[in-house]
Amino acid sequence: MGLGTIKEYARLMRLKAMGISTIAVFGALSATGSLEIWHFLFLFLIGIPFNILGFVFNDIIDLEIDKKSKELSERPLVKGTVPIRAAKIISIICFVLIFSLAIFFFRDLFALLILTVSVILGLVYDSWGKRFLGSDFILAASIALFCLFGAITVTHHIEKFTIIIVTLIFIHVLFFNMIEGGFKDVKNDRESGAKTTAVVLGITTDFKVFIPNSFKIIAITIELSATFLVFLPFILLPEMYNFAYWYIQIFILILLTMSLVLTMFTMLNMKFFDRVNVRNIITKQEIKRNIVTVVLLMSVAGVLWSIVLVLIPIVWYIFFSFFLFEKPFISSKML
Repeated sequence: MGLGTIKEYARLMRLKAMGISTIAVFGALSATGSLEIWHFLFLFLIGIPFNILGFVFNDIIDLEIDKKSKELSERPLVKGTVPIRAAKIISIICFVLIFSLAIFFFRDLFALLILTVSVILGLVYDSWGKRFLGSDFILAASIALFCLFGAITVTHHIEKFTIIIVTLIFIHVLFFNMIEGGFKDVKNDRESGAKTTAVVLGITTDFKVFIPNSFKIIAITIELSATFLVFLPFILLPEMYNFAYWYIQIFILILLTMSLVLTMFTMLNMKFFDRVNVRNIITKQEIKRNIVTVVLLMSVAGVLWSIVLVLIPIVWYIFFSFFLFEKPFISSKML
């Protein structure tokens, strides 16, 4: 297998993005504040096939639709550089790995139940997600339950802080999929007959952008709900102020949430559509949301764990970019 083939398989599995596979770790840290290294590694190892399964299975389901889009012509399954049979095998392997690792490492029936529901919801979304309005909630619930799975592996007694973190993950995924993803893909979705919120509410991106106020109101409501949740722990849980650097923590959270809100308004008020630029915006927004969650966890997990969680996706991305002889994705637009 040559380097070119390896790169195509890596692109199919979104290998460079697998550093984001720490959602279950977020849940575990929110519940206990600290993890043994083995526990962290096992949750991370389960998160990798969990994410790969979502990406690859979605590409399999959407293959015929993707073939009709010029913008998606470079996807490995679309251009045929990876056989669909291989993609199906990868999906099956990931499915087996998720549950094999979870059973072997944790042997917790309740945790396995939560994980099972999470995986099923993810597969349901991939299979039928764009056929009915509001399916974004299914994907958001899948990822939020995966976060909860991480918490359940350390305790069955779920506290308020964990509930806030899990709900925050839910809202972040909802905004990413319903608002950002819906806006980015609205043209392809409309042509394929999908029933996303962006399509139903009438967004158009044929060079000149039209975004109805109804869509903007939904976007603002979701984003402000996330902002409210970010600062809610400092109101409900006064012990958060016992963290030595709580004032720095709040300052960073204020800056990040302001940046998220301002960039959202920039996207919602675009006059002309540039898909590359929109993807760039979304990537940076997701990085910010990840950091927001990590900084919020700092109160219970401490500075060291927070630094580790911020660095993992960055180091992973850079390492696999150079490993695959690709330049890391860097753009000066929409910082």
